[in-house]
Amino acid sequence: MTSRREFLMGCLGSAAPGSVVIPLPKRELRCRPVISGPMWWYSHSESALWDVSRWRDELDQQSRIGFNLLWLVNVAGTLTAEKDIRALSDLLDLCAQHKVQVILDIGASNKWYGALDLDKELAICSKNILKIGDRLRRHPAFWGWYIPHEIYMFWGEAAAYIESLYSGLVDRCKKAADLPVAISPFFILDRDRVFGDFRYSEPDEYRQFWERLIRRSRIDIVILQDSGEHFSYVTNAMRRPFLAAMHDACAGAKAIFWGNVETAEFECPSKEEFVRRYGKMHPSRVKGAPWRPVPIRRLREKLELAAEYSELIVTWGYWEHCRPSLGKVARQWYRDYKAYYNAAGSA
Repeated sequence: MTSRREFLMGCLGSAAPGSVVIPLPKRELRCRPVISGPMWWYSHSESALWDVSRWRDELDQQSRIGFNLLWLVNVAGTLTAEKDIRALSDLLDLCAQHKVQVILDIGASNKWYGALDLDKELAICSKNILKIGDRLRRHPAFWGWYIPHEIYMFWGEAAAYIESLYSGLVDRCKKAADLPVAISPFFILDRDRVFGDFRYSEPDEYRQFWERLIRRSRIDIVILQDSGEHFSYVTNAMRRPFLAAMHDACAGAKAIFWGNVETAEFECPSKEEFVRRYGKMHPSRVKGAPWRPVPIRRLREKLELAAEYSELIVTWGYWEHCRPSLGKVARQWYRDYKAYYNAAGSA
């Protein structure tokens, strides 16, 4: 799956001037400020090779912090032989036993956002969709589809392309297994082109674009990434206008809005400090970048913001930086989040 950092590096536009971010008033919570499950990178280098016992331990560990949803990405890339289908089916059997709902991604071509070849992309994804649907459409744990073609905004010819792509993929997913179809877009905060020559969109333009796209493509669930550019200096005041815009877009298009509250971040106190350390460049090009689990106090603030707008909260970053098997820092984060989760459950 193409990361949004790779996408931004490859899809350039002209920048537009921005305006000052004005904090919006706080709202009452629409859901509990806790995480329901992680985006999980499923690959032959690790978890696609796990046996049932290893997966049982993992699901038990996740259940202790309230996770009951597993969002598997790179699934299509692992289904190269019959044994791979059986392994995925065994995992879904185990998820059903644990009452864990599973979202499966449909794959994408490499750098799909560069060529904008609709027929090629639909053909590649259709094979993956059919392969998954033929074997798993009736599985009780198979809860939904995920289209991994992540964007923030498209304009002109590219906007027409993404509308046709999303619409075509939704049609194919629904025919293969009539389940909810989700996407996980993002937003950018870089008004002054420090990280690349990317066209900035104001929140209202963002809302209008997404309401139209969601309605026309018939997407069921939008899982908005909450980070901007992943940095630890990003504040809730910066995030809130885009969460509000996407919430309103979903409401207008009659889609469900979930939050993707990221549990990992690039540690840096300000954009100015980033430039001092690394120069003007995209953070994905920084060697040895200082990634960390989001500290719990800061995570709580992010969760509470997302809960003002979202029906459910999931996360990117747990698999990458927060699961206990990764080491001492991750184990401490897990303990801290478990304490937060237990307290939130009793509140």
